[in-house]
This record gives sequence, C-alpha cells and structure tokens, in this order.
Amino acid sequence: MQKYNTSIFRLPVFLFLFVSLGTHSFAQILTSSPYSRYGIGEMNLQTFATPAAMGGSFIAYHQDTIAPFTINTANPAGLAGIRLSIFELGGQSQFTKISSETSSIKKKNTNFSYGSVGFPLKRMGGAAFGIMPYSTVGYKITSEQEHPSIGSMTYIYQGDGGINKAFIGAGIKPFKNQIWKFYKSASTDSLVKQRQTSKYKRKKFGNQLLSELAIGVTANYLFGTINQVTDVVYPGSIVYFNSKRQRSVQVNDFTFNGGIQTHFSIDSVGSKGQRRLLKQRIKIGIGAFVNTPMGIQAKQSNIIYNYATDGFGIERPKDTVLNSQDLPGSIVLPLEMGFGLSVKKGEKLTVLMDAATTNWSGFKYFDTPATNFKNSYRVSAGLNFVPNKLAFGTANYVSRIHYRLGVSYSDGYLDLKNTAIRNYFISAGLGLPVGIGRFDDVAMVNISAQYGKMGTTTNMLLQEDYVRLVLGFTFNKRWFIKYKYD
Repeated sequence: MQKYNTSIFRLPVFLFLFVSLGTHSFAQILTSSPYSRYGIGEMNLQTFATPAAMGGSFIAYHQDTIAPFTINTANPAGLAGIRLSIFELGGQSQFTKISSETSSIKKKNTNFSYGSVGFPLKRMGGAAFGIMPYSTVGYKITSEQEHPSIGSMTYIYQGDGGINKAFIGAGIKPFKNQIWKFYKSASTDSLVKQRQTSKYKRKKFGNQLLSELAIGVTANYLFGTINQVTDVVYPGSIVYFNSKRQRSVQVNDFTFNGGIQTHFSIDSVGSKGQRRLLKQRIKIGIGAFVNTPMGIQAKQSNIIYNYATDGFGIERPKDTVLNSQDLPGSIVLPLEMGFGLSVKKGEKLTVLMDAATTNWSGFKYFDTPATNFKNSYRVSAGLNFVPNKLAFGTANYVSRIHYRLGVSYSDGYLDLKNTAIRNYFISAGLGLPVGIGRFDDVAMVNISAQYGKMGTTTNMLLQEDYVRLVLGFTFNKRWFIKYKYD
C-alpha cells in the first residue's frame, strides 16, 4: 500500500492565498513619505522579516544546517542551502511623524508585504518564487506662496501606487562534492604520507571554498502603476483659473539580479603542536550580489487642464492644455552591488555585515536624467542568537527563541537643495518557534521592530521619525514526499 504526503495538496492553496492577498494589498498606499514623490517612489529593501530584524543584512547570510530555513530573496545564492520546502508570509505597520521646522503630522500605514515559496533542488541547491513590493508611492504635500502680481498661490502634490515585483530565482552549489573528491584523491594521500602539512592545508582550504561556492540568479517581473497629481490653486483670484496635471505611469518588464556566496570552517585554534579543538565550529562566509542596470518598458499618460471650483467645491473643467495617452518610453534602473561578511558560531550565533552601493546618477525617467538623484551607499550589521535550537519541552521554550539585533545607515539617493536625505535605523526582533517541533515540520513567527530617521528639517525640508513593525510567518515542511508502507 502507498500513502502520499497530503502536504503537497496544500501548496496550491498557499499560493492562491498569498498571490490574492498580495495583489489586493499592493494596490493600497504602503507609505506616507513625501520623498516618495521622486523617481519611482520610495525603494523597499528586498528582504523578509528575519533580515529586517538584523538591520536588513542579507548578502552573506547562508542557511543553518538545522531548521528553520528561510528564503533570501535579495541574494539568490543563499537559496542553495534550502533543505526543506518553505512558505513565508508577512506584513508590516509603519508609524511616522513627519516634521518641518514649525509643525508636524503623524501617519500610519498597515499592509501585506510579501509571500514566497521555496524548495530544495535535490542535493544541489534550492529555488523560490513569490511577490513583494519593489517601490511605493504615497504622499500629499501642500505649499503656499505669495506672488507680487498674482497674489496667493497654493501648490498641492499628491501621489499613490508603486511598482510590485514577482520573482523566481534559484541557487546551486555546482562543486558541492569537491571537498570529498579532495579527501579521496591519490594526491591527498601522497601529501599526508610525505607530511607536507602546509601544502595540504592550502589545497584543503581552496577545495573547501570551491565546495561551498553557491551561485544564484533571479528573474523579476516588475509591474504596477504610479499616479501623480499636481494642482495649482489661486484661492483669491477671479482672473486666473486653477490648473491640474494628472500623470499616470505603468510599468511592465523584466529585470535580473545575481549573487555568489562561499564560506570556510575553523574547527581548531592555536599554534603548531598546540592546537585546541573548538566545541562549536566557526564558519566565515563572504557574499556578493549585483542588480543589473536595465531600461524597463513603461507607458506614460498626461492630462493638463484648467478648472474653476463652484460654490459646492466641485471642479468645473474649462479647457484642456494637454492630453497624451499611453506614450511608450523606458525607465533606466541603476546598477546596485554589494559585499557581505558573515561569522557563524555553531548553530547559536550569526553575525552579519553588509556594504552596498547604488549608481543612482545613471537613473533616467523616460530618457530624462534625474537631477535630484545621487550615488548612494548603505552599510548595515546584525546578529541572530539562539541558545539551543534542539531544546525540547515547554520548560526549555525560551532556549529555542531567536534573538535578533541590527543597525543600518544609508546616505540616501536623494539630493534636495544641496542636502542629502539620509536614512538610518536600529532594529530588534524575535523568532518564536511554534508547532510540534519535528525537524521536518517547523514553523516560526518572526517579529521585528525598527526605529529610524530619514531626512532633515534644515533648508525647509522634512524629517521622518518612524517605527516600522514587521510580522512574518515561516513554515518549513518536507513537501513532495511519497511515503510507503506495507
């Protein structure tokens, strides 16, 4: 008699739920930042709840050897370590205080953030696909000015929408068995017999790096609509009509990004003849990623017209100055690349450090270079500590919790009034294990909180003080397995 694992039939249900939720929620306003007015909106860090608690660090993050496993969407090389099927789902709430030199307002946004499914590719690697926001737009800015010959003028800038990203990626270890080939080779036996210790260690180190080498690539489908409206209102004039510009940009195209990772282990320390074995092996990892600069296809529609407002506050159009629909063009995305370092002590402690740069000076919006953009960099660091993953029983539950801390700083990609719009935050989080705790059936609730600042009140600009809460769910299970018994 044969019995099939019924978990494989749950997968289509999971996919339908997160795609349905994602498509609906991404249509909502995900940000209230006035700086999302520029370019394609506020760029979202392409990570899930676990890295969010570690300062957004992800470049050199590779999987533990014991579940839970997570999906590294930003560096696809990290997918190579997936050993169980993974389903991840998450959302976030952000509470923002936007301040000028004289006043402030408070905003709140809560939305679904991401959904993804990952699975192993035999013993060589792993793959994942999912959906998440790429950039978000959501602002309303009012500015009043006095003109000598016209009088009072009010400018109202509004925008919403954004660009979403559906992705599919894979990471593999093409030389996974290289270290075992080294151990079994005749040349290795010869080195051992001849006691050529230094040469043996060098070759072992090189083969270990090659054996752990992971490469990955992701194809991303970017889609979405950005709506922007600009009103010029003359509240005290009977001579001038108000004017309105409505612009809609639709994006539908593919981009690609790739990554690489490797690591080596240290199992003893000390000088020759006095080496001491470590109780917990230390793994040193490095990683790099690149998002290729590409021109993505887009369509732009513009309507400019004059109008008057009647006594009931209803707009009465007078004449149309411009009406252009679905004009094709392209948006050139910048080159982004980064380097990361990881240090893992057994299955207890992971420390991550990232450094990345983005060439925003190459960004173009419908063939027009963006004058408010500049090249930017980001540095971040984070750690994950779990006292004992294998502790069992309710009395030892605290030992199985993952404790996370992080910090991040970016000098910003916007340069307004000769002032950089910097962004920095500190983060903390918990990974709370749930479920029955079997090695092939693991679930975790990931909670993270970030407190940060973006912008400044100098030069008549705005400063954002924000608290971002991210709630994510990670499910590990051995799907696609057929059990047999007599």
